[in-house]
Amino acid sequence: MSKQMILRHSGPSPFCRKVDIVAKHHGLDGLITAQDVDMNDEGETLRLQNPLGKIPALILDNGQNIYDSQVIVEFFDDIGAGAAVMPTGEGRIEKLTQYALANGMTEASLLVVYEGRMRPDDKYYQGFVDYQLSKIGRGLERLASDLPSLERLDIANITTAVMLEYMDLRINDDFKNGTELGGNKGIWRDSHVGLADWLSEFEKLCPYFGETRPY
Repeated sequence: MSKQMILRHSGPSPFCRKVDIVAKHHGLDGLITAQDVDMNDEGETLRLQNPLGKIPALILDNGQNIYDSQVIVEFFDDIGAGAAVMPTGEGRIEKLTQYALANGMTEASLLVVYEGRMRPDDKYYQGFVDYQLSKIGRGLERLASDLPSLERLDIANITTAVMLEYMDLRINDDFKNGTELGGNKGIWRDSHVGLADWLSEFEKLCPYFGETRPY
């Protein structure tokens, strides 16, 4: 096992939070030093540690760099003390498909945020935002009828829970009104009440969920 690891990180990132939860689940958080990343800094060393310039990236004590979040999770499964969160055996494909849905919805949410935050006003394209929001809407409908099991902690329920709370933070009435980080909760809460009940049950299963809440 690596003696000490550095996690290139940003607190609000849902992909970083997923990794944080799995690290705590495996009892590895004491071996990890989180280093924040300035994504706007062209000289940021993250771009050398991960050529894609994306977080999270894990730096081992031997200098090896591991990315992205799913690969880091699989590495933690290999070296950690807890039960593996990546699925195996019967039901594996179903869980991976649920994971892929939640992960894709997270990526769509990020693209919505980046379009508003990074794009110059005269280049902002509402059609692109609406396209991403339509993915999220269809994803919510599918989730409402096929929520990940809460029998044990796994990559599907972790990613789904993190995604829902990320939408609380970013895809909400504050976002619709052109503001950010206001007091409103995610727009999914009114349209899909059952998901909120599921999220409450997930937090009972996963004590690290509240501990890793970045806001």
